[in-house]
Amino acid sequence: MTQSDLDDSVQEDTAMSHDGTPNFEKKLSPSAQAILKFVKTYEEGGKINVFTEDAEFALLRQIVTSYRGSLYSLLIKRLKQVIHLGGVEIVTQRDIMSLIVRLHEDNISFLTKNELPFLECTIESPSDSIKSISDRSNLSYAQARRAQKRLNDTGILKIGGMLNTTNLGLDRILVILESPTLVLSGPYCQKILFIDGSPPIVLIVAYIPHSKKEDFLDTIRSIRDATTNVTAWNLSAGYPRFSSMYFDKRDGWNLDLLHFRLMLRKGGDSLTLANVNQPSTIDQHHFTYADTLVMDALVKRLDGTAADIAENTKISQTTAFRKRNQLLRTDIIQPRAQVNIPHLGDRVISLLSPECAGNVITAWGNLPVSYQSRIQNLENASEKKVLLSTALPTGSGQDLIDVLKDEISKVHDYSVHKVAAGFGGNTKVSSMFDRRNNQWKWDVSRHFDAVSYSVVRKEATSRNIPLDLA
Repeated sequence: MTQSDLDDSVQEDTAMSHDGTPNFEKKLSPSAQAILKFVKTYEEGGKINVFTEDAEFALLRQIVTSYRGSLYSLLIKRLKQVIHLGGVEIVTQRDIMSLIVRLHEDNISFLTKNELPFLECTIESPSDSIKSISDRSNLSYAQARRAQKRLNDTGILKIGGMLNTTNLGLDRILVILESPTLVLSGPYCQKILFIDGSPPIVLIVAYIPHSKKEDFLDTIRSIRDATTNVTAWNLSAGYPRFSSMYFDKRDGWNLDLLHFRLMLRKGGDSLTLANVNQPSTIDQHHFTYADTLVMDALVKRLDGTAADIAENTKISQTTAFRKRNQLLRTDIIQPRAQVNIPHLGDRVISLLSPECAGNVITAWGNLPVSYQSRIQNLENASEKKVLLSTALPTGSGQDLIDVLKDEISKVHDYSVHKVAAGFGGNTKVSSMFDRRNNQWKWDVSRHFDAVSYSVVRKEATSRNIPLDLA
């Protein structure tokens, strides 16, 4: 036996407890042991003082305090299982944190019987009070309040704000690029989605000043040589929906493909699509710098207090409170519920003719989280389509696509794709609105970049892909 073999034998011996079971603690690095100590201490109601709280520490504290059940016990059980399999030399802090995040995502994705109806009602009416939501969801006020707190604490539900583009002189534009070598980016670009396949497709949602729409179209036309096809569409605000039909209290989220197939066969009437609303001019508004700062803060988080806004914008609480109420009362900022359930990791998007959409839209509304909107071709106003997107249980996206393709006649005008990656942001009003001239800033050379497709694709993530395109 070599010295290395002897060392390995000793290491294995010290990793075993007296009763012959693996002593997992000897396999943990000092920092990994510190993480376990933190979890145990916080679960038991104790506290650990740290000099500075970094992002990882803050995340860990948030996970432990919002976890339903005992995270520590589950961590110990899982670590013992892994060590028992053998061959493990060391478990690092990174390994422990990765396991904690996964267990946390499992935990928060499993919603209770009270959280499900509360979430559905909140998405339908995000500005409603807890009392109103409790009445509509048949919950007591206390039940609704607890559901709201947990959904907020875990990040499942967030009430953000949405710029009312109609009142702000902005067009919401959807640009679709096929096989692009270049992709537009810039402060007016809100969301970018990537569909990998043949051909690869990129969808870009941008807010464009209505008075500059023709300039933007010229910009789109200028990159046609860098793509096999590019089209631009007006995109309506649409609306998100939530359904618990495919949630089981024992198994969690599980898409019932047979039920979805049978719902598709019921069909429906052809939809009649109105024109996408044209925005008004911005001339009627005269925003101060404080107004624009509060607008940015409300888009990020609408349910924050005046104190939260004041802290982020460095204005007084009195001013923050007054301007918040004014922006909401004049419908400049509209409430929008944002839902992020970790187990619903797949994204599917479909563009359909009004005739085809009538057969699909009812069944689509049964999917866990969905978004419905309509689009109108900027260069051919008579061409209108329905845009549907959905968040599905991870791994089920392609199965849903297969069912759709099997059930929808090939003569119908539609396309359906699994979104591979994407990212989103928000146009900062404080940066892009010219208060002196009371108009949106516009300089194509400064506000838009044509970036290599491969560069932008690498920046996109497959997690938390935007669903609501408004």
